[in-house]
Amino acid sequence: MTINSIWFLSGYGIALILMLYFGLNALVVSLMGNPFPNVQFITILALIFIVAWSIGLGVRRYLTYFTKERKNKLQRSFVGITAMSWIIVLILFSIA
Repeated sequence: MTINSIWFLSGYGIALILMLYFGLNALVVSLMGNPFPNVQFITILALIFIVAWSIGLGVRRYLTYFTKERKNKLQRSFVGITAMSWIIVLILFSIA
């Protein structure tokens, strides 16, 4: 892997962890506040979808520059980092 790939994968992991932690935390807080179908919940849910879509488009655009063999290797790396990000977020929720 090149340095650029490592930087991009690291940035992807950090962005995913931040989005998941703060997004899910805000959803839980909005559920415990006002009656359930409130504006805050819908806004946060929409923002999570927009940010996740943007991250996905960025990854897709990044992967178009590589050959098929290299793309498959990076795709496996992205899947692994996604799983690790979820595990880290679950650990953070269990600690807090």
